[in-house]
Amino acid sequence: MSEIGAGATVGSASGLAIVPLAGGGPAATVRVGTFPDALAVAGQTAYVASYVDDSVTPVDLETGRAGRPIPAGPGPAAIAVAPDGRMAYVTDAGTSPLGHTVTPIDLATRRALPPIDVGAGPQGIAITPDGSTAYVADAGAIVSGQSGPIGHTVTPIDLATRRALPPIDVGNAPVAVAVSPDGHAAYVANANSGSVSPISVSTGRAGPAIAVPGAPQALALSGSTLYVALGRSGVAPGDSVVAIDLGTGRAGTPVGVGPTPTALAVHGSRVYVVCYGSSAVVPVTFVHGAAQVGRPIHVPDGPYAIALALVRVPRGRSAGASARVLAGHSSAGRAAPGRAPQGAQRARPKR
Repeated sequence: MSEIGAGATVGSASGLAIVPLAGGGPAATVRVGTFPDALAVAGQTAYVASYVDDSVTPVDLETGRAGRPIPAGPGPAAIAVAPDGRMAYVTDAGTSPLGHTVTPIDLATRRALPPIDVGAGPQGIAITPDGSTAYVADAGAIVSGQSGPIGHTVTPIDLATRRALPPIDVGNAPVAVAVSPDGHAAYVANANSGSVSPISVSTGRAGPAIAVPGAPQALALSGSTLYVALGRSGVAPGDSVVAIDLGTGRAGTPVGVGPTPTALAVHGSRVYVVCYGSSAVVPVTFVHGAAQVGRPIHVPDGPYAIALALVRVPRGRSAGASARVLAGHSSAGRAAPGRAPQGAQRARPKR
């Protein structure tokens, strides 16, 4: 789990917390770049995108050691790894001027390749299961220190040619994207519209938006259910997670989790929600339409992004270390630790 700092230190922390979820054992913290606001896990390696340092740090989850940072574009905001594990793609949100690129990274050589032009202020990114297309949320100027309009498009990228395709109109301030396991649809969190837009991969068009009771900040898919982390908005209380039945296209009853949910990850029927405002990860179990909130897992120093991984245990180490752990990641986007009038704004250090 990435740690960005809290209170007076917000945006200045540089930790990746590895927190056992089963089997006991203490949490381990690895030093990475400053403001680690996103990461992806591929095999036994976590790739941490650091917004302030314009870099991605690989971390060996077995040894808990960080490798040499990989230069990325300005203001990395999200990262996704291709299904074959060969490439990672990082959205370059920038600050001033506003970013408008995605940086491909060759994970074998750990080198950045020429950037791909997309819409302004790219945030969330997700890749189709066949590895052919990435979808990028063009959020526009939603980060503190940025100037310009709020975005309303998603840009597909042909990953074979590394060229952007025509943008797709969605709601206001799209910050997160998720792709269905069958690759037929993409879903976009429109933070300022209080909705999720479904996109048909085959037609490249968005369907009718699905209303949610808050400002959607992060998405996670499990089968035919889409889980949405909701921040507060001008018309809804937020600070909750809601399940959308994709068969009916309707959102269920929101479940309160704690202040400022910024990211989530799902495993089976359990959803782990990062609540920046309470320095905790809150597990929520959804079974037969009912939800049960579990005991929060305390994570100090500004938990922000999350992913689940299984870590192998080298010989001679405690068996407890083999437990499923929380690392950082939300290719689907995160919320802000501080919020300005726009529902999707994210408080980050100015450069």
